[in-house]
Amino acid sequence: MSLEVQDLIKKLERAEALFKAYNYGPLQEIITNLQEDIEMLSDKYPAVNARYYRIYMLYIGVYEELNMTAMESYLQALISIGQELPSDYEHVCSYYKECSEWIFTTALMTNPYNETLHLFYALKLQAEKRYDEAILTLKYILECYPALTEARFLLWEIEAAHLEVLCHSNEEEDCNEILELASATHNNTVLKGLEIEDRLDQTSRNLAAIQVALWEGKASENKKRWISEWRHLELNNNTRILLADYAKSFMMYDMVSQLISAPEEPQFPEENYINFSEYEQYMEALVNSGWQLAQHQYLLLGNSSYYYSKNNTTIEICVERGLALNPKNPLLLVLKSNYFLLEQNYNESGAAQHEAFKNGLRMSEYLFNLLTINSRIESWQGILDIVVQFHRRQTPTLKTLFFQARALVKLGRYEEALTVINEALSDYPLPPHSYAPWLYNLRMVIHKINHNYTAFFEDMQSEINFYVDGDSDYFNTMNMCIEALLEMKNYEECHKYAIYNFEQGYLLDELKPVFQWICYQTFLENPEALGEAKAEDLIDNPKTFEEYRNNGFIQWMLDDYTAGAASLKMAAELSTNKAFYITLALECLTYGTNNNAVIQLCETIKREVPEARNWKVDYNYANAFQQEKRYKESLVANYDVMQRYTEYTFFNFEKDDYHIMLKTVKEATKGLENIEEFTKYNAMFLSKDNPSEMAMLEHLELAQTHYEEAIFLQHNLLETISKLDVELEDNILETLNSVKSKIRTQYFA
Repeated sequence: MSLEVQDLIKKLERAEALFKAYNYGPLQEIITNLQEDIEMLSDKYPAVNARYYRIYMLYIGVYEELNMTAMESYLQALISIGQELPSDYEHVCSYYKECSEWIFTTALMTNPYNETLHLFYALKLQAEKRYDEAILTLKYILECYPALTEARFLLWEIEAAHLEVLCHSNEEEDCNEILELASATHNNTVLKGLEIEDRLDQTSRNLAAIQVALWEGKASENKKRWISEWRHLELNNNTRILLADYAKSFMMYDMVSQLISAPEEPQFPEENYINFSEYEQYMEALVNSGWQLAQHQYLLLGNSSYYYSKNNTTIEICVERGLALNPKNPLLLVLKSNYFLLEQNYNESGAAQHEAFKNGLRMSEYLFNLLTINSRIESWQGILDIVVQFHRRQTPTLKTLFFQARALVKLGRYEEALTVINEALSDYPLPPHSYAPWLYNLRMVIHKINHNYTAFFEDMQSEINFYVDGDSDYFNTMNMCIEALLEMKNYEECHKYAIYNFEQGYLLDELKPVFQWICYQTFLENPEALGEAKAEDLIDNPKTFEEYRNNGFIQWMLDDYTAGAASLKMAAELSTNKAFYITLALECLTYGTNNNAVIQLCETIKREVPEARNWKVDYNYANAFQQEKRYKESLVANYDVMQRYTEYTFFNFEKDDYHIMLKTVKEATKGLENIEEFTKYNAMFLSKDNPSEMAMLEHLELAQTHYEEAIFLQHNLLETISKLDVELEDNILETLNSVKSKIRTQYFA
């Protein structure tokens, strides 16, 4: 390559850089120099010539008054040396109003799948009011690229304009064409007139009438009309597809399955044309081939099976046949992902989503779908990562906030989850059909974990306002309330919720032992259908909180208190309310006779769950020592109870002869043979107006055994006992007479 050509290339590179930098002054100068240099360049360097023609076309298109003749001549020069690129055609055709027809026809035939060129051509045809040709061009490019939104909007605009012209024409126009345009643009005014158009056949009039009803009526009303009226009419394929699309929009997939069946095999035209007229015929044949329509029908049928019938075989067939038509159809790839989701093949499901995204699936939909997959495999951190990606690109939605909050709850990050939920419920609209009730439910979970039962039931009332009679989510919430009321020890209210869900057939199996135990513990109504707890109901090798809890209740009801307490203690370890379940284990244990186990469990509570410690725990601890005749520990524990829970020990026990605390302490001092303390505590029973016989007899025994010289004490005790309305032992009166004789002899002789 000569030095002159190398210098020319450097100038071209300089010009290209200046153009990209929008530096007009130096660019104008270098373009002028290039014009002189290029004239001396031989034809041996077509690529260098092409670079000059291209930069000059760009230059005059941007920086000079539009000279279409010059621009077209440079494009022709590129064509003549075989160096034209699609981008060269795109640049010239972007001036579609001024661009010559021959350039468009050449460009389109040379680049039949270039969507930009076809869009420019449609704009040119629209400007020239060649509506039929413009509509054909756009339908063709949408057949090739159905996700091309700007083409779809432009098509609607052109169809609306064409319909307007036809409707105001003085000549009689083709009513079928008017129906097609009115249907495409949802022009209800025109459609209402076509309902009674005599020139249309009955199926076409049905299409017009049904469309008017669809766009003006409610979805629920339209479904009723389908059941009672429309499905009995003669419907053409267009009407069936219309109704199927409408039903899909409202998730009425049972209706979709009744409307359409497997599509016909597409008939592809041969890509064989030598002039633009034949190319237009090819475009029309491709539009009418049924290629996209077949894919669409497979998608409708597949989604109907996924969301309604759950027939995996049908989904598999739809995916296989649909992707055979177009392996890159992103929506069919999503259906493929859903098929693998039902098969619980999460790796393949994720791979199909990735493939769909690579082939045009919207980022938001792609991330939403990944949320579902990660939720199924319980990849909570994966969900958080996806939500972060989504929020970087899109405004947060109730759905993304719900997934984020649920993942945080699953990871035990409750405060962060509460912040997300509070934001969602306070800053976003909460329409009836949204994630709002699930967000309330999630906040209820956090309130239950935090034992904030007041807030729990406030959110419960907010949540159930979103439900209608018969909603399964309502009964799920009631089941959740049963567990909360159990932990609140509000057993009567818990029974009301449980019996309601049981009678409606929605009580969870895992709550059946809870309901049985509530009935057992409270003696409230036990429905006959509920039955009694049986040993066969026990779960072998329990692992979860629910399994341990239920085993504990069943063992309790079967009077196996040691095993029941052990199960409830394990449930406590796995529970978010350890304090409740470990005290429940203690209560179960106190029904039995294993006092040492009671002592050990009480010490565990004091050591590991101090918040669960209360007067009843401490009293059971002291009482277990007493039952085991470990009087020293009993006294210490009982003194501690009386000091810690003065009001409980004062108000919770009757102040009669059987005051439990006083009786227990007295018996402990007796067991320790601490006569002085025993005498003091027994004397307390004698301070009443009507002391008990037992206390009197015990004090008499003390006086006779340890205080033999206290003859007046013995006299007073014997005198009082002799006046009691009880059957006296024979020696009481004899002893009394003997004591009286001694007193007379010693003090009054």
